[in-house]
Amino acid sequence: MNLNIKILSIFLIGLFSFQPLSVMAENSNETVQLTLAITSGDQINLTAVKQVEKGMNSYDAIRQLVVVGVKDTSFGPQIMSLGGIEAVGNTYWALYVNGSMSMVGAHDVILNEDTFIRLNMEAF
Repeated sequence: MNLNIKILSIFLIGLFSFQPLSVMAENSNETVQLTLAITSGDQINLTAVKQVEKGMNSYDAIRQLVVVGVKDTSFGPQIMSLGGIEAVGNTYWALYVNGSMSMVGAHDVILNEDTFIRLNMEAF
């Protein structure tokens, strides 16, 4: 009986000593705010705000908010449609990050801080 009490007390001490570590691990995932605006004339006008994991690329984050159709290229995935609205002919989805046109694709835009992304259907 005395041995069972000692084993139980060791188990309880161990259980409670690891609890703060597990709480800290749950809070270690940092997030950033993604604000996404998608516009295409009178076809679509969508704005969404979502907390996403810090360090995630914007392509994966966008896919969490809207259905994305892509074409695989040697430069990475090229967005061809958003929410069922397809870029055809001489149109494309232009990517703007914090108000400036991005010089890289959505797959290469890493979300390390709160970010405003706009995808706008444009013609070339």
